[in-house]
Amino acid sequence: MKNLFWIFALLLTVGLFQSCAKEEPLQEEPPANLKAPEIPPMAMFTMPTESFDETAVDTSEFGSGGGGGPVSYYNWFHSAVNLVFWNAAIRLHMALPTAAFGAAVSQPAVYIGDLTFLWEYTYVAPPAQGNQTYHVQLTGQFTPDLEDVLWTLTVSQEGGFTDFVWYTGISSTQQNEGMFTLNWNPDNPQSYLQLDYSGDNSTGEGTLRFTNVVTGSPDFGQYIEYRERPADPYDRAFDVQGDPGYFLEIQWNEDAKDGRVRHPFNFGDDQWHCWDSNLMDVECL
Repeated sequence: MKNLFWIFALLLTVGLFQSCAKEEPLQEEPPANLKAPEIPPMAMFTMPTESFDETAVDTSEFGSGGGGGPVSYYNWFHSAVNLVFWNAAIRLHMALPTAAFGAAVSQPAVYIGDLTFLWEYTYVAPPAQGNQTYHVQLTGQFTPDLEDVLWTLTVSQEGGFTDFVWYTGISSTQQNEGMFTLNWNPDNPQSYLQLDYSGDNSTGEGTLRFTNVVTGSPDFGQYIEYRERPADPYDRAFDVQGDPGYFLEIQWNEDAKDGRVRHPFNFGDDQWHCWDSNLMDVECL
């Protein structure tokens, strides 16, 4: 994906000017052999960390930072609590717009000219997301070289807000790179999160980072990053960069369940703290 940031910025600027004169889209015949782009995969938006949400192991004797009992699961417990907490904080703001975006997979697209395809559909949110009805317009515009696609998700709530641009972004047609910006909400439509994804379709490797981009916020620039590295002993990783001096690293094996955590803010040192496949604290090798 060539000069992704500048392509995104240029096309977004053009899109903003065009949106000032909104017209009802008309279906046209696309250029020869041009088909609607594939909807970006959920790997570009979500972190699959469910293995930490539930466990069959009784970890009630999680001990303390120094190992508070004959059995301690503290290292795993500290990792799980933080991973679930930070992932939940992301999902809280992303669940609804991401689900509305993903719903386009099952919908037909029409060509509306200028290398652009349009998906129009209704999304009914489940009770956990408010049970509201939303009318969605998703556009995917190819760049002139047909290597990347510019995405814009515009949503109107039945009986509520109208024409709120919730997502903008760009992804490669190879589905191995993407950059998206999530706007906060209809009452405060400023940019909130930037999502940066890179992956390798042949190896299964992937990196997804969420960065706070709220201008003027004390949290500006802080990020959460999730990585998959199938060839590594610890094939999953999760980092949190918070305030200066707060950096959390968690690494684990998805199948074996063993892992390690490094968190100077909590442990008071810069060493790895490990757990085994039974989630029990062990010495790191």
